[in-house]
Amino acid sequence: MNTGGFIEIDVDQGRDHIPGDAPNTDAYTVVPATSGPHWAAATTAVGVSAPARWGTYEQILPNEVLVHNLEHGGIGIHYDCEGGCAEIVQALDDIIPRNNSQFILSPYVNMPSKIAITAWRHHLYLDEVDEDLIRQFIDEYQDRAPESVPENPY
Repeated sequence: MNTGGFIEIDVDQGRDHIPGDAPNTDAYTVVPATSGPHWAAATTAVGVSAPARWGTYEQILPNEVLVHNLEHGGIGIHYDCEGGCAEIVQALDDIIPRNNSQFILSPYVNMPSKIAITAWRHHLYLDEVDEDLIRQFIDEYQDRAPESVPENPY
């Protein structure tokens, strides 16, 4: 597990599993969350599994789903643009390998920036796509989580 790297490590909020239809009663300290209680279920309250299948989503996935994907070594790529941001979404999508195993691209509301890149206990906020910085983040933090499963099938 990577506790170093060029990004300061986030607070460890644990990795407890909670039922897929139960709300998390603990507040996350990072938006989107990078650790903490999360769902572990084939079906959740939002209709996707936790962990979710890797790939691109047009719907917002809750922290309780996203954290489980991070726990498996994945990278979250999220955007929050009032009025849409097709160019940003396309640029982010272009960074993801065509074998999108271990990547979730999805909208996320109320972030402190337009873009958030997340991994287990690490986050990077950006207001524009910086491909080099995002690739550096991925290189340093992908597959460095408590239950990393390289190329896992989710």
